[in-house]
Amino acid sequence: MIEIEAGERAALPEWLADVAEDQEEDAAALHQAAGHPDLIECRRTADLLVGFAQAHPGEEADGWALDAMLRVIQCAYAVVDGEVEEAAECGRAAKGERAAMTLDRLESEGTAAAAADRLVALDRETYELLQWYAGPWPVEWLFPPAKDAQGRVIRPRIVVLFFGPGGLAHGVLRILRANVDMVGVDLDRGAVATSTAAGFRVIHADVTDLDPEHPCLQHVTGIALTPPCQAYNPSGLRKGHYEGAIELIEHTVLEAAAAAGFHPVFTPEGGDVAPGCEDGYAPRLKMTWDEVREPLEQLEDARAGLMAEVVIWPLAMLARGGSVEWVAVEQSSALPARIEAALMDRLIEAGWHTTEAFTLDAVDYGSASHRKRRLMAAYRGERPFVSLTPAEPFPVTTFAQVVGWPAGRNYLTRGNRPLDPVTGRAKGGSSRSADLPSTCVTATAYGWTCAETGERITLEDISRLVGLPGDYPAHHVGRGRGVRNLTQQRADIVCPMVAAALFGRILGDPRWEAKTRAYVEGLYRPTEVEKGGQMRLQMLFAHRIPAQKTGRTPAA
Repeated sequence: MIEIEAGERAALPEWLADVAEDQEEDAAALHQAAGHPDLIECRRTADLLVGFAQAHPGEEADGWALDAMLRVIQCAYAVVDGEVEEAAECGRAAKGERAAMTLDRLESEGTAAAAADRLVALDRETYELLQWYAGPWPVEWLFPPAKDAQGRVIRPRIVVLFFGPGGLAHGVLRILRANVDMVGVDLDRGAVATSTAAGFRVIHADVTDLDPEHPCLQHVTGIALTPPCQAYNPSGLRKGHYEGAIELIEHTVLEAAAAAGFHPVFTPEGGDVAPGCEDGYAPRLKMTWDEVREPLEQLEDARAGLMAEVVIWPLAMLARGGSVEWVAVEQSSALPARIEAALMDRLIEAGWHTTEAFTLDAVDYGSASHRKRRLMAAYRGERPFVSLTPAEPFPVTTFAQVVGWPAGRNYLTRGNRPLDPVTGRAKGGSSRSADLPSTCVTATAYGWTCAETGERITLEDISRLVGLPGDYPAHHVGRGRGVRNLTQQRADIVCPMVAAALFGRILGDPRWEAKTRAYVEGLYRPTEVEKGGQMRLQMLFAHRIPAQKTGRTPAA
């Protein structure tokens, strides 16, 4: 029993009296917890919702008000009992509801101003409340994006999960120069530091810790996911290929569809539709996203289970009322066909009726290094009209051209080892011709050396091998110089040229190939590009340049 001095006794507020189980004890708890910030937040929200219910009588509004009142009492007891986390959760929930009400009010005002203009017009308290509500996403994403006269989004919003150091974004924003609003998420601090330094917006977080039903994601047009590939690559332990792993992932994506409310219900011809299944789907399974993911904890390689996010995120966003038009995925070319089929089947059942998949090698798009990857896409509309296949082959750039070696050399990918007198190759090592594009860059590429001179390639060389500029930012977070970590970042990227091709198709840019060719020429043959540019300038402005006096008679 909570006791207070007789002179300090206070009655419950009128709007709480009807829901209190013990008015005297509840009043004592409220009095004792008075002034606690979480309780203040709960009472403030309850005041708003009770007022809303009075102004808008109805079962739904009454339910909101009742929940808010009960939360006030729950928070008071949590504060008194020292249950810090419970009190904080009550405060967060109340603050979230207040922010949602504020956002609804602003939306109902019907102003057509751009999100940025609307934010500027807010008072400081309201802005800070919405900024908290939006976190970790941009606050302007709480508002719908601007549209043109035909109702098309002018600057589509794109989420990129497993963002890495920014290869995909470089292809979309620097090669295509697409007018999109892109935000990425990645767990690796070094990769986030690198991509941030490159000028991209990236949230440092575990993808599985974020809420895929966040209100900021309701107006996202597309989502791209590039989960780690080590569990599937032939060069790894291939634990993602184990039968048990495949079955777990198949099961999880089925559960994800049910949790999002997109588990199809097939009604026999002439039969009655089950209650709540009028839209063709069973009611949402009452599972949190953490509960959906829980079986994946049994995997020997947790990275394999991240493929389930390909279904979890877009389905959760759609369940919240979002408008995701397309989903794009990049993964190892050795991804098991059963996993790919399970992912695509769930997306198709939820309304992404057009799906496609390709296995592409970065070399075929101008890269100086091989990188075979499986690319998948799903669309809610028609199949894109832009072809992903180059009209003609891209020029071949060799390893030697990138690092500045003369022709005829070999490079070693496993260090200097004694030569085999029979084959002339390094024993137990891998000697490759530098007169061809390089093999796929891995984390150990910092140790690649010239078989003849022992010269080791640089990080700038590695950057250009994978399709990035040589001076692309490189940041390591942690002890030491992080040489391997920085190389791993380069090895993990989505090849920018392949990203330009895929997103040229997705975004409907028929000039993706011309833009990519121009980028490749500037990356690998800058002198030729510079000369070509000078010649074009001379042709354009020839009539403005006075003739040189050479003492010779012009030819007829």
